[in-house]
Parts: sequence; structure tokens; C-alpha cells
Amino acid sequence: MSKEQEKFHLTFMLQQNGKIEEVGQGVLVDKKMYLNLSDAPVQGYRFLGWYFKYPSEEGHLGLVSMVSDDPPALNWIFVDKDTHMVTFGGKKDTIGHVIGPWGWTADERFLTLQGDHDSFVAVRDEEGKWAVYWDPEGDIEEEIDDEERCQPVRLRRRPQLGMESSYVKK
Repeated sequence: MSKEQEKFHLTFMLQQNGKIEEVGQGVLVDKKMYLNLSDAPVQGYRFLGWYFKYPSEEGHLGLVSMVSDDPPALNWIFVDKDTHMVTFGGKKDTIGHVIGPWGWTADERFLTLQGDHDSFVAVRDEEGKWAVYWDPEGDIEEEIDDEERCQPVRLRRRPQLGMESSYVKK
């Protein structure tokens, strides 16, 4: 099995009290990716994904996740081109949106989209849940400009089997 095929969960790194801390798990529900936090819980399917070649001319490295156990369902993870929300759906849902390339940082700890791991933000919605967005231009963060509603976030890869891939023999 290649590193791209290794299944992983997502956790999130936020700056709190002047330091970056791992704060919660990624969950998928209602076509959105959320942070499941102790002070803002979200019931959903815990992200369990891996990289997969997206079927297109570009052949980008895409990202897929299980979204249900019963029945078993696998969806593409992508970014809505209009809202910049990280979302999920079938192949037909991805057309015209940002589908990749997904990857990881040199230390293999964080997810990247188009080579960047620092362009994700978490935005608190009206219900108090934190949804994940991709904000490469900084527009969302600039528009909201309120740490209580929008914060930079890093998406941390947590291998399903517990061993960081940088320790796996290549």
C-alpha cells in the first residue's frame, strides 16, 4: 500500500492562549466539514479519508472519505468555488469546484490544498458550530475579522492505525 492509500482521521490545530493546540476531530455532516469540539460538539461521521487520483485530464491527487457505514458510502472532499466551504459529495457534485491537488506538508503532518496548509479557516455558524473553509486569498478572514467567529486552522492527519507515515519505511 502506498502512503497515499493510508487511511487517516483529521484533527484540527488552532491558536489558543498564545500557542497552537490540537482541539478537535473532523466530522462530515450535511455536506459540510465541521470541527467536533468539546465546547461546540457536532454529531456527524468522523472523517476517515485517504488520497485518490481524481478522474480528470489533470489527474490531481484527490481526497476521499467514508461518509457513512450503513450503507457504506465514499465521497470526494472538495471546496465549493463560490463559498469556499470544504464540502463533500459524489463525482458529479465536484464538477466546476476545487478538487485538488490535495497533499501533505514535508513533515507529513498537515493536509495541503494546492500546496498550501495555511489557508484553511474555521468559521462559527449561527448554531455555534465551526465549519471549515479554504481561504487562500484571506477574503473570509478579512470579511469576518472577529476571532470569536473566524480563526485560522490547520488540518492534521492522524493515521487510522496510529503510526505517523513519516515513520513508515518507504
